[in-house]
Order: sequence, then C-alpha cells, then structure tokens
Amino acid sequence: SILDDGRGSSRSIVMRQRHENETGRTSTAHSHLVGLGEGGQIVGSSSSNKNEAEVAQKARRLITLFDLPGHEAYLNTTINGITKSVCDYGLILVNAKQPPTEITRRHLNICGALGIPTVVVLTKIDDCPDHVLRCTKEEICANIRTVGDKKPFEIRKELDIDMVAERTDILTPVLEVSSVTGQGLPTLCKLLFALPKRRRHKEKVNRPFEFLIDDIFTVTGVGVVVSGLVNAGEWKKGEALYLGPMSDGGFVKTVVKSVHLARTPVDSVWAGHSACFALSLNKDQKKLLRKGMVLLKHPTKAARSFTAEIISLKGRAPTIRPGRTQIMVNILNVRQCARIKDIQIVGQFDRSIPLAAGKRAVVAFELMHRPEYLRSNMRLVIREGNFTAVGIVKEVL
Repeated sequence: SILDDGRGSSRSIVMRQRHENETGRTSTAHSHLVGLGEGGQIVGSSSSNKNEAEVAQKARRLITLFDLPGHEAYLNTTINGITKSVCDYGLILVNAKQPPTEITRRHLNICGALGIPTVVVLTKIDDCPDHVLRCTKEEICANIRTVGDKKPFEIRKELDIDMVAERTDILTPVLEVSSVTGQGLPTLCKLLFALPKRRRHKEKVNRPFEFLIDDIFTVTGVGVVVSGLVNAGEWKKGEALYLGPMSDGGFVKTVVKSVHLARTPVDSVWAGHSACFALSLNKDQKKLLRKGMVLLKHPTKAARSFTAEIISLKGRAPTIRPGRTQIMVNILNVRQCARIKDIQIVGQFDRSIPLAAGKRAVVAFELMHRPEYLRSNMRLVIREGNFTAVGIVKEVL
C-alpha cells in the first residue's frame, strides 16, 4: 500500500478526473482490484504498477473495491454504484475530525435497507485531537444504533476480527486508520481478508445467462469491449450472445471475440465474475451501444412498465402522488427516470392517500425514455431530492 503525504498524494493515483484531485471529492464510480496474501497483507493492486493479471496470480484472495462519491451532490451516482455493483459489504469512511454529517446517516440508512452489512472506518486520526475523536466515535456509534439498527463493535486488536467477521448481520465494525502513518491499515486489510463472501453466486449458475453491462471501451486493435458483472448463468467459448435491449426493445445477435478476467484471457465465465467481453459489432450497432444493456443467450422482451413493492426510508421526504411524479429509478445496472402511475399503500384502501416517509406500498412505474431488460425479484432504489426508497420488482408488465 502507498501512504499519503497529508496533501492527497495517494489520492491522485486512484482519481480519474482533474476536478476530483483539485476538490478532493470523488464524483464518478470506478473499481480497483486489490490482492491480499495469506496473512491479509496487500500483495498488489490495480492502482499500483502491477497489472491485474499479476495481482490475480499472486493473491490468496481478490477484493474489488468500488470507489463511490460521498458528497451529497453526487448521491444519485452513489446509489447507482451500490445497485449495479451487487456488493457484499459497504465501507463508510468518516472524517474523525468532524462529526458525522446527514449524508453519512443516509448512506447507513440505504445500506441497511438493502441488507448490506457496513464497516465504518474513521480516517485522519493522526491529525485529530483525542477529545474530538472520542466525540466523533460516540456520534457515529449512536447513528449505527438508530439508523442502522445494529450494535457498533470497535476493533482495537486483531483478535476482535474473528469475533466480528461472522456476525456482521448484528454488528457493525468500527476501525480507526491513518493514511499518513499507516496506523490501523494492517488491521483493516486483515478484516477484509476475514470477511466471508455474502453473495451466493453459485446458486445462480444454473439460471439463464445474464451479463450486466457497466462500462464500454474502444480498444485499438480489438474493437468494442464491454465490462460488467455476470449476474447469472454460465458462458463458454463459442456460444453466441444477444445484445440489447435497443431503443425499440429488440436484441441483436453478436459474436464474442474474447473474454478476460482481471486482464487474463479465459474460455468460460459464470455467475459472480466481473468480466470484459470483446464484441463483434458493425458501425450502426456501435452507435446504439450504451450502459445498462445486457448480454443474454436467448433474447427476451424488454419492458417499460412494471410494479414494485417499496418502502420509503424514514427522514425528510416530500409527498409523492401518482400521475404527476417523475423519479429516478436504479435497478441493478439500469438507471432511468420513471413516472409513477399508481400507488397502493399497504394496509390502506384509499388510493388518494400520498406516499410518505416510512410507508410500504405497491407502486406502478413507467420508464420515460426507452424499454429495459427487467424481470421479477430485481432490487431497486428510487430517489428524488430528499426522498429515497428501496424495494423489489414484483411484476413486469
């Protein structure tokens, strides 16, 4: 690992945009591969001089870190990153020199509503007075109890890791680290090494193949390359795939030229892999390619209307009424504005009652721009202003 000089030297290695280095705020979502050795020590990362293939060969365990914005101005980007990454755990970084902000509480609330266990990391402890650190720790622990509905567990020594690693459903680990002195970083790495995999991707291998496109690249000498997550099923070399949905809701057949995992060519991928597919597309098809598409073995019908059961998170929220409310919907890798057609609050028969904070309801949505690949049981997060809700797709219309 590379220590910081206190002025953001290590930050410049992982940030992509110029304004991110200038302001110190992450505004885009991107991932970094980290390899851990047998004892939990870092053996390499994609942000260092080593490439991903070398890291994958040397590591005992591979961890993909998704760097998401923490500032409220980029909350939509953060929510989209949480839904499309299908992450196992959430690491929430808190500046130890100031009390937790409202956006920190919202991050805890969203992760808790989605069932994502969290780890709270207090940073900058090298430049933080003891009384300020103590007050910050007390406030974040109070937020964990009220917002996250869990018990905070402060990790003071490595023996605490074994106690908390298997109990993240009821405990939230709290660590103190310094990126300047390196204090607490070895303990954090050992915690990441000890945490068990939470997503049961092996159970989805027998389902139909489903690859969620997260990013698109044009590589010289290769052509179009799409990256993303194999959410279900298995693909083997030689099998054709269908790309879509297009603007008319249809799918186009494409040939897979090559597939890479951690920049290593492979002949097959299955559920749980973050892979890159090199596709054979003509000029017109390349223009239609966009994030949010999928690769399937068998084309299916795309949809614009669906119903979902949601629960609005507690907090400040405007009144949501059907017919005239448009809201941003995040369903896995799909991010699009949708219109609320109907609301039926659970336990209420009067449809004129508006949806308020803390209520559970069955809501009918209609996507505003184009049809998307949707199916039942997909997780979704909707957000507009101070209103945030999480839920699950019940029926595709």
